[in-house]
Amino acid sequence: MAEHSVSYNGIIYIIPNDELYWKYENGEAFIDKYGRLIDSKSKKVIKELEHKGDRRPVVQRNVVVVQPPEEHPIRDAAKQAVADVAYDSIHRGVDWAFDVGIPYLWHEHIVPFFHRTKETLTTKELKADAVIAKSKASTDIVVKQPKAGAKMTQEEADAEKRKVLYHWLGMLSSLKKLYDAGEIDNIDSTLVQLTEPAMLERVNALLSENPNLLETDKYIVLHGLLGRDLYKERQLIPIRAAEITTIAESYGYEARNDKTEDNHNG
Repeated sequence: MAEHSVSYNGIIYIIPNDELYWKYENGEAFIDKYGRLIDSKSKKVIKELEHKGDRRPVVQRNVVVVQPPEEHPIRDAAKQAVADVAYDSIHRGVDWAFDVGIPYLWHEHIVPFFHRTKETLTTKELKADAVIAKSKASTDIVVKQPKAGAKMTQEEADAEKRKVLYHWLGMLSSLKKLYDAGEIDNIDSTLVQLTEPAMLERVNALLSENPNLLETDKYIVLHGLLGRDLYKERQLIPIRAAEITTIAESYGYEARNDKTEDNHNG
């Protein structure tokens, strides 16, 4: 059984027998990069192969030798002198900057600029707050003030008309309370308002315009005070000043004129 020499990647490997050599030749085995014969199917190591040497070409590398610079005493001395001068100048400049330049710049320019900027911003903020407050006040005023000539719904109009009637009816209902409390002057003032022609005309117009304007409980109160129906065949029977005076007298109140005439007659 003869040995066989096989070249792989420039290296001569020794396959020790014919059987392993034929496996290699038939592709049943191969040589890996570690110089081992490997079975192609199982990938198991068959044999660690010996080798004779590396036949790969040797690459010549050029080594560059750096020669030290030629010495020039005069030039080197000049460079050193310039470096010393530059070093001293730089350090003096840095010292001046920190000791004189920056403090001067800070106190003479930066600090005043900061104060001016702060004052300007504060003034603008105050002005802006004043404008906003003024604008808000104007808006509030505009919102609170009703628009001239604003249209009202029928329900809103009826509510306002009821306020007029209920105010008048409230004064009429207060006649007895005022008499019982001895507030004679207040009764005189109230009677004047109740029997004032313009007021009575307004009350009669509202009641005539809408028979359903008074709520039921208010209608019953007025019906009881007058002692009669307000309407006949859905037509208002106007309320007269004499009726209001009669209501006051029914509570025991006598008009000032009647008292005066009684005093004269007496």
